[in-house]
Amino acid sequence: MKKALALILALVMVFALCACGTAETPAPAETPAETGTDAPAETGTDAPAETGTETPYIAKGEGDFGGATLVVANWQGYCFDAPYVMQEFEKRFNCKIEMVNYDSYDDLMTRLQTGDSAVIDVCNVSQNYTQYFRDNDLIMVVDKEQIPNFAGLADAYREVYPYNVDEEGNVFAFPWCFGATSLVYNPEAIDFTPEHWTDLLNEQLTGKVATNRDYGDGMILAALLSGQDPAFPDEVDLAKVNEALAKFKPQILTFWGSYDEIMKPWKSGEFVAGTMWSGAYVQLKAEGYPIEYVHPTEGTIGYIDNACIVKGTDQYELAIEYINFLESYEIQYTMATTEGSDYNPEDWGYMAYPPVNAKALEELTEEQRSTLYLNPEPTKLCMLNYLSPEMKDAWVDCWNNFMAE
Repeated sequence: MKKALALILALVMVFALCACGTAETPAPAETPAETGTDAPAETGTDAPAETGTETPYIAKGEGDFGGATLVVANWQGYCFDAPYVMQEFEKRFNCKIEMVNYDSYDDLMTRLQTGDSAVIDVCNVSQNYTQYFRDNDLIMVVDKEQIPNFAGLADAYREVYPYNVDEEGNVFAFPWCFGATSLVYNPEAIDFTPEHWTDLLNEQLTGKVATNRDYGDGMILAALLSGQDPAFPDEVDLAKVNEALAKFKPQILTFWGSYDEIMKPWKSGEFVAGTMWSGAYVQLKAEGYPIEYVHPTEGTIGYIDNACIVKGTDQYELAIEYINFLESYEIQYTMATTEGSDYNPEDWGYMAYPPVNAKALEELTEEQRSTLYLNPEPTKLCMLNYLSPEMKDAWVDCWNNFMAE
């Protein structure tokens, strides 16, 4: 089982690397001075000079930060703000975490570019957006040695160009979670079993389908609906995509961008089929709602989420501790299994996501793998792509036009 899981995870990264046209991660540079990074030579990072450290701050796993507040930007209801993360971190470091929610990564980028970079310290960014944030000088290069738990990640996740390292091997994004967005349906509301994305066009689902409003998930779904492979975005014909989306439009009930926008319409019975984050599916299933998921033969949407330190933060050391905490075996295992914590289903629900920590991955049982969308295995993973700015604009325009019509 462990070997099979390791193979799945390796394939995840193969798909991601193929999508960006490269299959090799450059070797990390030895020192910031040799790479030309914007990190100060004295600290090995571009941490604010006022930290007063002559050597890089190394995460200690505990400490007293005197009630300081760490502002974290995140999707609403998505692991970062789970009680076992927030409450334990606040207790362990004598600090406060303040969550700032966003509806899209473009929204987050705009906030950081227009002043919120002075407020937000850490942000959660999926791999298709990390390089945009880096190119726009919004997130920091960090010496990986400052975050000891980074070394405990599975090999497939640690340093993958261009998603979390630059051409010189400098790390600017720290993986903390792998997830899937797959096809879900209510078996009590329809009389057939969806097996393909095009099954969402069935007349029984007219006006009852919900899907992510973010263009990343949306355009992968649109490519699959049009019979094209999103792993090769340069070859996707947007004219065919537009034709497929025109047929898909009558099926749409709503576009979701947050936890509440998924859960409420499903619980009310309006949302019958569509796309859903794996964690939301897990919670609905655990609460007894009729819901099933499938991995369509054409592909399942996959993503890797990363924690990034916002450039200009005045809580650099606390941000280092926070990322190290997220990548720890303790939190990774709890996130995947909800075991070993004061998880309260009445307050939060049973949210679970696949970990990226190697030890946590190895210890998953068959049942836990099923809960995490890893059993049955996806026939194919369509990872969110990093696109050139020009191609991204074209895809965003296509998806936004579809939502606006």
